[in-house]
Amino acid sequence: MDYKELYEKEHIKSADLASRVAQLEEENDYLQFRLDRIHNNSLWKATGGLRKCFHFVSRQASRLKNCGGLKGVVAKIKYKKREKLAMKNYGTNSFPNEEERKYEEEYAFEYRPLISILVPLYNTPQNFLSAMMGSVKDQTYKNWQLCLADGSDDQHSDVKEYCLKMAEADERISYKKLEKNEGISGNTNKCLEMAKGEYIALFDHDDILHPSVLYEYVKAINEKNADYLYCDETTFAGDDINRMLTMHFKPDYAPDNLRANNYICHFSCFKRELLEGTELFRSKFDGSQDHDMILRLTDRAKNIVHIPKLMYYWRAHAGSVASDITAKDYAIEAARGAVADSLRSHGFKNFRISSTRAFETIFKISYEIEGNPLISIVIPNKDHIDDLKRCITSIRERSTYDNYEIIIVENNSESEEIFDYYRSIECDNIRIVRYEGRFNYSKICNLGVANAKGEYILLLNNDVQVITVNWLEEMLMYAQRSDVGAVQ
Repeated sequence: MDYKELYEKEHIKSADLASRVAQLEEENDYLQFRLDRIHNNSLWKATGGLRKCFHFVSRQASRLKNCGGLKGVVAKIKYKKREKLAMKNYGTNSFPNEEERKYEEEYAFEYRPLISILVPLYNTPQNFLSAMMGSVKDQTYKNWQLCLADGSDDQHSDVKEYCLKMAEADERISYKKLEKNEGISGNTNKCLEMAKGEYIALFDHDDILHPSVLYEYVKAINEKNADYLYCDETTFAGDDINRMLTMHFKPDYAPDNLRANNYICHFSCFKRELLEGTELFRSKFDGSQDHDMILRLTDRAKNIVHIPKLMYYWRAHAGSVASDITAKDYAIEAARGAVADSLRSHGFKNFRISSTRAFETIFKISYEIEGNPLISIVIPNKDHIDDLKRCITSIRERSTYDNYEIIIVENNSESEEIFDYYRSIECDNIRIVRYEGRFNYSKICNLGVANAKGEYILLLNNDVQVITVNWLEEMLMYAQRSDVGAVQ
């Protein structure tokens, strides 16, 4: 078709289109005229309220149907109520109201363990001491013991005076003035000597507890047989817990994460039996004694429960770790030592522990790779030559681990250039296997694995590009562990 014929054809199309637009505009004008007449009709105006009611009922009926009928609506209402209650402790102003407090205080737990809360004291400011003890006395669960071991110097005799006064007024408070300050670990171990509870909880002298935290813990002990518990926490400035600096929403128990970072921290509570044959805090890890203790006791625990609510308020002030980790440089080395000791107890050797850019006490742990095992990289592919080229090139050019093979599973490609590419890259460690039949991703991958020679299998999409040179080593060092089945 030449230019003139093309022009005439397009000109005819334009004329037809213009005629159709004019026709539609005429029909629109007529419909608008009819609609105006209906809206101005007296009967239409008189029945306006009835139509609104009808539309409302129709919408509600539709929602009812979508929710699964009346039963579904009731279930949704109950879910929303539970969701609201579940979220109530995420704000600092969400302490239990009078009705909720009464409910928690009177809740009839089948098992009501005594929880001994250990608080080492050292030159504690009066306002910190008062707030800390007040938050314990304010607990809705009442079967607790507060154990205070005081290592304060002679210039802070007011700590002793205040604690003795509080202990005299409440028999649940146990106080002991130490002959000398033994540091965080030593003073806390002295607290443990006073403890009578079936469960032990660790609390810092300058922090605050949510009033419902013990209730939530005992609830989990009864329902889940928890032997180690922790909750989410927040740091706050000054004396106002509403002045939040950070909120730490923690994951459930994850041992590798815990080795790299003491994300559990506060408010740890555990069954006393977990301490049998071991110490609570070890002085050689002062500054990171809690990380060392958590690593050891969680190894022993059978039911570790995370309460996903903000229930611990960590005060940030000059000299506290919450304010600045560099305020206690020794804490960084103590943390590294605690992690190393835990790794050695699990049989790991020749590992490396290094601080990350994220934070000094968030570690990167590198495990020793044993031997030089073959890794089989299985890549399903259909056409997509550009993606596949980018993937293969990045593996070959950027991988520092060289004992690997690549198995490309050809899945009914149609372009001739992809087959040319296959022929250009086939060599000793790159093979092409053909999958015949209808697309089935599982069967395609299984075919690749069946043709693999490696001790380890790596499943890779064809649109992935390697950007880190030691990517294979990073996965292999975890895959070689006896407690790991797959690495992602």
